[in-house]
Amino acid sequence: MNIKFVVRGLLLALPVAAIASVAFILLMIKAQIGPPPDPTPPPPTILVPRGELPAGPVGLQEWARYRGQADSLVGNGFLIGLSDGQIVGVTTAHSVSLGNPDRPLEQIALSVAGQTDFVAEFDTLWGRPGQPRTGGDMTVDYVLLQADQPIDSGFVLTPDPRGAPQPGERVSLFSGLGDGHGGQRILEGTVQSVSGTAVWVLMDDLFNPGLMSGSPFVSQHTGQVVGMAIAVNLRGSRLLLGAHPIGSIVQLAESAADFPKISAPSQN
Repeated sequence: MNIKFVVRGLLLALPVAAIASVAFILLMIKAQIGPPPDPTPPPPTILVPRGELPAGPVGLQEWARYRGQADSLVGNGFLIGLSDGQIVGVTTAHSVSLGNPDRPLEQIALSVAGQTDFVAEFDTLWGRPGQPRTGGDMTVDYVLLQADQPIDSGFVLTPDPRGAPQPGERVSLFSGLGDGHGGQRILEGTVQSVSGTAVWVLMDDLFNPGLMSGSPFVSQHTGQVVGMAIAVNLRGSRLLLGAHPIGSIVQLAESAADFPKISAPSQN
């Protein structure tokens, strides 16, 4: 059974702390009845060069501004650098409501947890957006954002040229929510399966993933981003997180031809 990271109705009705508590209770209930995870694949042979994990906070909070409303925390996101030097913001489609003329979204911004200033503010899309995932295809769920101001390169991730991690590979999830005390929160797991439409990662620990959708998965081998967190399954007492493979995200960014305003009435 799949559970979305963010239930939109709860986001509109409850404060963040209450949402997180409700989500975690639901996860714990389902963890008691879910099947155990499949066997973890053995460590793979990885032929690309090693690299260091990012030192800074590359998982960022995502803030949405609807017309006439204050900025609200709706999820997470991150920044990637394309081969031509362009920087693109990356987040999920299910975290925001796009194309609603009665409640137009005017801006998406990314920030470091615990800091008041935004790392980047966006009012323009980078290509046409995706749509909230309802099935097993994680690649439909995305929003790419065009930056029109300088961005500190320390926040920008390099896409892994493999396009995805390998089964059995160790990865780190850089939660944009931070640790609640001004520091980073990095959660580890092992890649269980990889396809063109989804990467599934078995996490080491049981934790509340509420509002972590949009956080980047980074390879512990290359230090580069390999996917974006989209969904969660409970397998026994373990969390299995589904991700949009980075190769798909890069392909979407490189093939983008339209750059509409976020507030445009129709995005699809």
